[in-house]
Amino acid sequence: MTIHQTISQLSNQCVLCGLCIPHCPTYRLFKTENESPRGRIALFKALAEGQLELSDELVTVLDHCLGCRACEKVCPSQVDYAVINNLGRELIARSYHAKETRPLSQKLAEKLLVTQSLHPLLKLTAKTAAPFQQLLGKKSQQMPMAAFASEMLADTAQAKPLKTFYPASDEKRVDSKGQVILFKGCSGDLFEQENIADSVRLLNACRFDVMIPKEQQCCGAISLRHGDMAGMMALAKQNIDSFSPLLAQSSAVLSISNSCSGQLQEYDTILQQGADDFAAKAADIIAFLHQELQSGEVKFAPLEQDVAVHIPCSLKNVLREEQLLFELLENIPGIRLKKLDDQFCCGAAGSYMLQYPDVANRLLDDKIEDVMQQNCEIVVSSNIGCSLHFRQGLKRQEQQERMIEVIHPIRLLVRQLVFNPLNPPSEEGGG
Repeated sequence: MTIHQTISQLSNQCVLCGLCIPHCPTYRLFKTENESPRGRIALFKALAEGQLELSDELVTVLDHCLGCRACEKVCPSQVDYAVINNLGRELIARSYHAKETRPLSQKLAEKLLVTQSLHPLLKLTAKTAAPFQQLLGKKSQQMPMAAFASEMLADTAQAKPLKTFYPASDEKRVDSKGQVILFKGCSGDLFEQENIADSVRLLNACRFDVMIPKEQQCCGAISLRHGDMAGMMALAKQNIDSFSPLLAQSSAVLSISNSCSGQLQEYDTILQQGADDFAAKAADIIAFLHQELQSGEVKFAPLEQDVAVHIPCSLKNVLREEQLLFELLENIPGIRLKKLDDQFCCGAAGSYMLQYPDVANRLLDDKIEDVMQQNCEIVVSSNIGCSLHFRQGLKRQEQQERMIEVIHPIRLLVRQLVFNPLNPPSEEGGG
């Protein structure tokens, strides 16, 4: 079946009930049928069947979709919107040669992100350039790419080289529960070095040996968004080839970013062949640690503090494990968790915040207002893009009277870690 026929067939599953419309973030902003899931399905169907000519305006409307998949979660007909959207983008990119809508700066940033071989050079450059990032000043907060680069310089300059293998105990004082593989992702390799290190610490504390293969690539989500199915599949195959020799002796392939977790778990549906074992073992670190910490073997120090919890769309609508994040954080005694309004996407959506900063910031404004009203000093988010978006949004609050930190939940857990089976009780003190 051709791509045109597949889009047409999948689109026919939509019964046009419109129950998805109130849940769509772009419809909320633009209030037009074309900016709704139902409208986009109709447009993709018309394109696939040759009933509609492509235009710059049409490309923009279709590209405005954030891929949050909130529509899928509420659809009574279980329409696979993600597949329609992905195939539609591929159709536009491959068959119609649509005009490129991405700024050159965004294309460069994405290329640097997904090309792992360039990361060592980027990290070296960041260490050299970090002292000059203050020259960007407040102007960077009005320039998405400048703000993105500033954040990269700040985080990447602190990056330390990662080892390939982290045993649960060098001295073998305890029995290992087995081995897990850590998928760091392209953004994680640049922006979340400390989160990767904290993930290793907590996994080691749970008595798991951790492997971090050097030859791993971007999960492919950025390529998929731009309709580059061939590029996405090439990245997926490289990851599978790199991880396959380790799968038999590993319990899971864990990602620290929800969006990557969702992408890895869908490799089998995208590649169709050769990805079953990989996809079956792909898991989000939130769900994995939620299960492992139930034994109570690992202890955490109390934290008598209000903590705002942001639920990324990938955790809520793709993995559908949002409650596990709250239950995981409740391992910290005394913590008071306040859920931020998660009715709509925050606007990050991978590199969407770079391509459509005005739309992304409008979606973020309500979240930032909610953070300020919650009066919390810590915001927890388990997705790298959302975290970067929140940090820039908070920096735009010139009247902000207090520092508000945006961190990964694993980092918060490790800060409160006071005892684990690898360390004697005398080493208590938290992190």
